[in-house]
Amino acid sequence: MIRPLLAFAGCLVAGLLLYPALISTLARLRAGQRVQAYVPASHRGKAGTPTMGGVLFCTLPFVAWAILDHSRAGFIAVFAVVAGAAIGVVDDLANIRGRGALGLLGRQKLALQALVGLLLGVGLDIASLTQEVIPGAGAVDLRWGIIPLAVLAVVACSNAVNLTDGVDGLAGSCSVIALVTIWAMAQHGGNRPVAIVAASLTGGVLAFLFYNWWPARVFMGDTGSLALGCGLVALAAEVRLLWLLPLLGAVFVAETLSVIINVTAIRRFGRRVFRASPLHHHFEELGLREQRLVVCFAGAAAVAALLCAALAVPSGVGA
Repeated sequence: MIRPLLAFAGCLVAGLLLYPALISTLARLRAGQRVQAYVPASHRGKAGTPTMGGVLFCTLPFVAWAILDHSRAGFIAVFAVVAGAAIGVVDDLANIRGRGALGLLGRQKLALQALVGLLLGVGLDIASLTQEVIPGAGAVDLRWGIIPLAVLAVVACSNAVNLTDGVDGLAGSCSVIALVTIWAMAQHGGNRPVAIVAASLTGGVLAFLFYNWWPARVFMGDTGSLALGCGLVALAAEVRLLWLLPLLGAVFVAETLSVIINVTAIRRFGRRVFRASPLHHHFEELGLREQRLVVCFAGAAAVAALLCAALAVPSGVGA
């Protein structure tokens, strides 16, 4: 109990103290966000806001693991976070340097995400962390099946978090709710390594949110969103929560589905279902202010997390 709390407090305080210097450095290096054409007009003024802010909260869990843990399970989770961040750094740098508004090509990003998922799945298999709890069926040992599941989950979750990161504080808030849930599950099951990593990442993201809340002084960039997506998959897998991850990340799922639905409707019927996508842009177009939108979405994420916990705890998730 004490070590996860120390990890949380240490990363929170370190983040709060270090972010001003990081923001100044990013601004000096002209690492500013490029605003794309499809976003609402209210976002135009955000062009040039320092991005890649996720690099700090992605580094802090590694430090916490090195000081407080050293376990194999903890390393696997930290690896997923850092590997996701590495993909994001490459993508953000390509974006900042002007190689197209989207940074890396879609197929390049997808291939790198699949590679991270493959390595994560192999790591889970080697560490014998292949059991997943399915509500109603109990614990099921997936064995090598954890590898394709990890690939699918990493690709899906990292892109879903990335799509959600379009409003100040939104992706960070929903991620914190998911991380706190995993932290609680790990604590409940006596899984200290996962609790330490989840707690440290929670502290780092909360510190980031202090500077990312509207009006944002820094964005996490793909560096942060891809790291959070990969980290959530690894942590969920290690507490046997992977099958319930779509419920835990219900907001991320809704954001992704809104894009799929809109793109499909435009291609097949020549008209939109939503005024804009991802879903948060639809509500912005309806006149909902960013701050209220984030509170509403975070509330929905909290309800989904409670439902996830209600299903998971009786099934033995956490150990």
